[in-house]
Formats: sequence, C-alpha cells, structure tokens
Amino acid sequence: MERTASVALAFLVSGLCAAQVTTIAWDAPVACNAAGEGALRPRIALNGNGDPVVLWGDNMPMANHVSIGTGGVFSPPVQLSEGFMPSVDDWMGSSIASWGNTLWVVMKAMPEESEPLYVRRSDDGGFTWGDTLRVEPFDGLVSRYPSIDLAGPDAPLVQYMQFDNGWNGARQVVAHLMDGAFMDPVQVSAPFAPGEVCDCCPNQIVADGDRAVALYRNAGPNIRVMWGAASTDGGMSFPVGAEVDTTGWALNACPSSGPDGYMAGDSLRYVWMSGANSGAKVYIGSALASDLSLGRQLKVYGVQTSGVQQNFPRIAGSGDTLGVAWQQNVGSNQEILFSWSVSGPDGLERPDTVNLTLSGAQQTPDIAYADGAFHLVWSEPGTGQVWYRKGILIRAVGIAEGQGVDPVSSWPNPVDDLLQVEGTRWNQAALFDALGKLVATLPVTAGTIDMSTLGPGSYAIHLSGRDGAKALLRVQKSR
Repeated sequence: MERTASVALAFLVSGLCAAQVTTIAWDAPVACNAAGEGALRPRIALNGNGDPVVLWGDNMPMANHVSIGTGGVFSPPVQLSEGFMPSVDDWMGSSIASWGNTLWVVMKAMPEESEPLYVRRSDDGGFTWGDTLRVEPFDGLVSRYPSIDLAGPDAPLVQYMQFDNGWNGARQVVAHLMDGAFMDPVQVSAPFAPGEVCDCCPNQIVADGDRAVALYRNAGPNIRVMWGAASTDGGMSFPVGAEVDTTGWALNACPSSGPDGYMAGDSLRYVWMSGANSGAKVYIGSALASDLSLGRQLKVYGVQTSGVQQNFPRIAGSGDTLGVAWQQNVGSNQEILFSWSVSGPDGLERPDTVNLTLSGAQQTPDIAYADGAFHLVWSEPGTGQVWYRKGILIRAVGIAEGQGVDPVSSWPNPVDDLLQVEGTRWNQAALFDALGKLVATLPVTAGTIDMSTLGPGSYAIHLSGRDGAKALLRVQKSR
C-alpha cells in the first residue's frame, strides 16, 4: 500500500469519517468600470441569468451608473440619473433590488431638502431602464437615505428617512407601489422606538412575499442600536416594532453605518456594526420575521482584537447558507473581509481577505447570493474603480471532523505558497482536492506548510499531531 493511502486510512480509523466538505473557489477580481467613472458605495443585484448588475455613484459630477457582468466582462456603464443629481457618498447612496429579470433602483435627488426620491425599473435584466417615478407625495416633507427591496416583481418597497420641513423629527417610513403609483408612506419607527432615529445612518428594507422588515438605527436617548418593524401584508402596514440589537451602544454622535438582512424561511438574518465592545465590530443576529422575537446575537468573527475596526457589513444568503462581507481597518489599511456558512450563523468560517491581490484601500462592500455562488463588489477610491469577485461553493466528499478533532486557525486564506497553522503540535498534513482525492502529504515544520508545489484550487487539509491530535482546515490556493 502506498504511503498516501496509509495516511488517509489512519485518519479514518482514528476518529474521522467520510463526509461532505464545503469550500469556496474564488474567481479573480474583475473591474466593473474604467478609472474616472466614480466608485462610490457600489451595490449589487443578480438578474434572471445570474449575472451581476452593479450600481455605484460618482460625485464629479454627481451621478449613478450601472453595469452588467456577462462571462466575466462588464458592459459599458449606463447612467441612471439623467436630469437630476443623486445624493451619493462613500457611505450612503442609491439602492438596487431584483426579482428575476426585473430590477428596481431607488435614488435621492439633490438638494435633499427640496428634491424627491425616484425609482427606475428594468424588465430585461438591467440592459434598459424605464422612466423615473416619484416615490413620496408632494407634502413638503424632506426625505433621504432610501433603500429598496421587492415583495414581487411589481411590488417594490422603499424605506427612507423622513423629516419635517427644517430637518426636525427624524423618522423612518416605508412606501409601497399600488396601481402604478406609490402610496403615502407608513411610519415604521414611531410609535415603537423612543425619540428620533439616527439621522445620518442608512436603513435597509428586507422583503420576501408578504413578509417585510424595516431595519434602522435609533438615536434616543443617545443609544445607537438597531430597531426593526415587521409587516405580514407586503409592506402596507407595520404593526410590530422592536429593538433587535442588544449591544446597548451609548454614543453622542452619529456612526453613519446601517444594517442589512435577508429572509431565511420564517426568520430574519441581519448584520450591523456596533462600537459597544472594544471598538467597531460587525454583529449578526436572527429574529422571527413576524413579531421580531430575538434569537442569538454574536460577533461575526469573535476573536478580533481591539485594534481591528470593522464597518459597513452586508449579508446575503438562502436558508442556512449565508455570507457576510465588511470593511476592515487595521491602522490605515482598509480591506474587504468575507465570512460564510452553510449551517447558519453559528457555522461562520474564519474570514477570507477578498482583495488579497489588490493594493491600496478597499472599502464599502456589497454581496449577493444565488445558486451556490456569492457575488461581491467593493470600491477602491485610490484608483476610482469598482471591483467584482465571485466565489463558488464546492461541496466535495472528503474527510470530515469527528470525535476528538480540535479547532485550529490558519492564515493567509487564500494562500500563495506558505500556510501558517496555529500551534506547534502538528507534524503532518494530508491534502484533499475539491473532489475528495488525496493529492499530497506534507510535513508541518514550525507551524508552516509549504504548498508551493500544488496548483490553484480548494483544499481540505487534515492535520495530525505528535500527541494524537487531529484537525481539519479548508483553504483556497490562489496560484
């Protein structure tokens, strides 16, 4: 018997069993735009063909652009804001949502105190767009920070912040479309949340058929936590409201950072940033969509040190398969981090650095998910480019964890040549490819595995230690 086969058998006999191993295979990053076309706060939706439709802002001059990625190539950008200047920045802006090949975009016109919200619709996957349609009534009130989601292809829900004339009385409202026109908005923050809402934090409406939840950050009394309001009639009414953030962040300032979420059956899965515990960190929570009764809340990556600042989280998924992307700052370095799970929030993996091959500051990501693939976008302000990257889930038969398997961390992931493994107890690594085939056994020397001889792809790595310890790692080799 060959040595590689003996090693594999030894793992099986010592408490590991054959099972499905899930990894992610990443495509190379692709630029969505040419330099000089702006790169503010990109947002992504998927059309009926599974192609990414990417929206972003420009401030010289103020405009919104959209581009479609087909076969790894993005189309020339189309401007969606002809005839007005949209409110855009690197932390707030316009929003996009899709239902098959029907897409909707919502934009806020400038100046904010006098101009309205507009939506535009595409019925061919984002290639052409209809005329603008005004969202709010001619009531003299002020609007800002819209978000959009769809209860159906003809049922957009728009959440936005509303003020009295003079910027008083900040509150959250939701408007729905009926017979080709938007109805008067419904207040979703009052009478539930105390005081006024946080007046410079974006919101997010999350919809799935008749169920919808309006997420936002409240401000009173200087407790900057997330609230939600729930609808079971497609966004026409929101009779239930509740605090959905237990961090209790006390802050006499505006964090300028909002929530995101998706529906998983009867549950809402949502993410947000809070600075309540050792600096800005990204949290994930769950709640029953109908009455917002809370499930677990936890940090997306709980072992991060106080020197790491996380912000602008976004989440996408289907059922228990989910991915979370966020901006991570360590000193002056800004990167895009991504964590994922196929078993709900408790199964979130150690995060990947999505922009590993790119230099410079990377910020404000967004994420979409469909058909076993995550689609990420983010901005690179130094070059004025919007980047896109696709990660495909690979479920392969390999050796899974069993009784006696210890947790262990490794870095970097993706890896080029040398993989660092936490601890000094490991002396041997068996590597399985995405099909579950044993391809190599390698020594672990001073906590390092030399993977330079292996080709790019996804690997399950099974570690053995001198004291009988066992562990499973999942890594992506980039080259």
